[in-house]
Amino acid sequence: MVTQKDVAKKAGVSFITVSRVVNNEGNVKEETRIKVENAIKELGYFPSFSGKALNSGKCNTIAVSTPINYDVNGRAEYLMRVLSGIDEVAKSLQCDVLLSNFDEDDTTYDYLRPFRQRKVDGIIYVGLKQMPQIMLDELKTFRFPCVVIGDRLTESSLSWVDTDNFSAGYNSTSQLIQKGHKDIVFFGLDKNVFNQNITHREQGFLKAMKDFLGKDESQCKIIRASYDFDSISKSFEDFILECKKNNSLPTAIFSATDERIPLMLRILYNNNITVPDEISIVGFDGFLMNNPFLNFQIATNIQPLKEMGQTAAKILFERINNPELEPTSKIFTVPFFQGDSIKTL
Repeated sequence: MVTQKDVAKKAGVSFITVSRVVNNEGNVKEETRIKVENAIKELGYFPSFSGKALNSGKCNTIAVSTPINYDVNGRAEYLMRVLSGIDEVAKSLQCDVLLSNFDEDDTTYDYLRPFRQRKVDGIIYVGLKQMPQIMLDELKTFRFPCVVIGDRLTESSLSWVDTDNFSAGYNSTSQLIQKGHKDIVFFGLDKNVFNQNITHREQGFLKAMKDFLGKDESQCKIIRASYDFDSISKSFEDFILECKKNNSLPTAIFSATDERIPLMLRILYNNNITVPDEISIVGFDGFLMNNPFLNFQIATNIQPLKEMGQTAAKILFERINNPELEPTSKIFTVPFFQGDSIKTL
């Protein structure tokens, strides 16, 4: 490996002079600087990352830690869009991003290892699942710079970025009601699966059903499934078959995530049920916008995921540069997209 001493020997200058050129410091003649830069190019020298980190106290790298599986369709899409915003800000500041995925049930995993080993200056936690208590406790105790996306930790000292899922759920349901729909079903999560965002969407749905139609929670129809495709398919198909048997097909379905809609459409098609003529559909996330495999636009709620990533990264770098800053939060609105999948009754 080429060192600064090798560069100094090649250029015929002192080690200190090479160090000044590498770190862009003054007190180096232009002629000398050019000689050093030419020697660097010829030898293929790269500055030591660990050395620079030791000198500056910063390594110009942030971590993105998440329990989101990379191979799960909708959630992977969520993560990639958030990451695009984080990466854009990091690149503009000439910083790197270290991505770390973990299994929340693995009790041996050291969540903060990148920070403890001085590999990163701060952490962005992309949630959807609740942050592990051990991670939360350590972040609070040692005051590691951290920003959470997709979960609101109101009891902690952490900054967070999220979307207004309750209002979006309320607005989506009211849009359906305004178009004459009264028999509306919400396709949510199993109760034993934590996702604060989807819980808030369901609460918005229930509030709108109460405010506009006078229906209590016990009178509202909710389908539940986990994240995996088998669970989604079984829950939805069982529901549709039961509706056909009892001649009680709803006029509209509000899916808590867009990732479920392709499966829903396939099941509806197999049962000779057309969208939107027989059932209107509303989704959430904006993942199916301009999908070339659909002959109509799905009505949905477009989460500003890239902007959320950008905002979280900016907040994190502010905390890294000024550790005494108070925690901050940002809630994004979620615009509703009408699409073609809603029929006016």
